[in-house]
Amino acid sequence: MLGGSDGAIEGVAMTSALNGAGLPFGTIAVAGFAFALAGALSMFFSSYLSRRSEVDSLRIDMEREKMEIETEPDEEKQEMVGLLRKDGYDEREVEVIMGRLTKDKDLWLRETLRRELRVDAEVANVDPYTHAFAAGVAFFLLSMLSVSPYLFLLPRAVALGGSVTLSLLALFALGSRAFIPQNFRPKSGLESAAVGALAALLLYVMGTLLSAL
Repeated sequence: MLGGSDGAIEGVAMTSALNGAGLPFGTIAVAGFAFALAGALSMFFSSYLSRRSEVDSLRIDMEREKMEIETEPDEEKQEMVGLLRKDGYDEREVEVIMGRLTKDKDLWLRETLRRELRVDAEVANVDPYTHAFAAGVAFFLLSMLSVSPYLFLLPRAVALGGSVTLSLLALFALGSRAFIPQNFRPKSGLESAAVGALAALLLYVMGTLLSAL
């Protein structure tokens, strides 16, 4: 979603600026493709490095907590008891949960990570390449969406309107999570679309002003 939103906003802003500057459609299309490809590569590597750093950090935390469970079980039990009480469990419930955790150290470790560090142990098994690839592809596709009207012989105003409309619809769909009905949030979608519209307007005006110099 982040890669797609970035691609849509930056793509529509860039193409609007070039349209406002009065550049030929062929130039806008080539520049848009180059921008989309460069942005996708940048998104891929930045997402990969960020996710790899997150996974490496979690694995270090897991090893540390695992060692503490093995070498300092009494202290770790007290910490977990305190966390369970803080989460609202009564003494009987705490006793039952601790009895279960002390019999399964893997479960104990996962619960420690979840309650103490607020992280999910499953994140350590996530392939950083998959997330990064998805972010890069989303950036490229949504960026190219704003370029697509310039591939046709359209009046300049129609191409601009088509580019902005497609991009704003994509931003609304991403921001509102329209593809997940149970999490549909139209307000967030409208906010995302508003950001895209503002970016397109500002860059179009800037392109127009530059062309007049």
